[in-house]
Amino acid sequence: MDQNINSVDLKWLYNIDNQCNDLSTECLECDGHCCKTCFGAEGGRMFKTLSREELNILTDNKRQVKFKPGETVLKQNTGSSHLICIRRGMAKLFVEGVREKNLILKIIKDSDIIISGGVLTQSTRPFTVTAISELECCFISSEKVFDLLQTNTNFAISFLEKYHQQFNQMFTALVNMTQKYMPGRVADTLLYLKNQVFYTNPFSSPLSRQELSEMSSMTKESFVRILTEFKNSNLIRTEGRMLEILNEEALIEISRNG
Repeated sequence: MDQNINSVDLKWLYNIDNQCNDLSTECLECDGHCCKTCFGAEGGRMFKTLSREELNILTDNKRQVKFKPGETVLKQNTGSSHLICIRRGMAKLFVEGVREKNLILKIIKDSDIIISGGVLTQSTRPFTVTAISELECCFISSEKVFDLLQTNTNFAISFLEKYHQQFNQMFTALVNMTQKYMPGRVADTLLYLKNQVFYTNPFSSPLSRQELSEMSSMTKESFVRILTEFKNSNLIRTEGRMLEILNEEALIEISRNG
């Protein structure tokens, strides 16, 4: 081993080469730095393209911020001054419409990254992000991200892949909301929560009925009515905030038929 490598170097190398198998376990340097292994497959892949020096540049003066449920993380039509890394917790990404009607396009969880085109174009964000649960985020300067995009091709490609993935998810959700009948929209929401947010069945959701209706682009009353129809048809079971999908194939068929 190189005798010039000091204990700090060893600690940094340990963080990079070993995965944090449990996100509740703090990596040695996570309190002050965005560790490459503290993100899931999607976010981690982007940060793994950076060298140690580039990672230090990116995380210099990074700020960790904690939000309580209901607090706004990002506001629609404000400038894109930071890239946001979600370390822990859950948030909703939504478009604010007229007459206080919101459309929730995506649920953001542990290890996800919020990117908008404003990092590249200096434009404003087209959405708002609000905490659903206790939320811990890392704010990284967009200027530093932009600098690395110009010098690291692999990072730029990974960044664009993540941006387009996020855009495609929101675009698909918006298309489904506008082209499907109400039962299809409710089915989409339930399948999305089970298969892309909670990854379990049954699941307990911190989302209110109002928020669930905003994910389905309908009034709360209409959403509750369709949910009751699904329950009476033995497609789902609900108890408070707990929901269990009993017949996923039927929900998939309802979603497919719109």
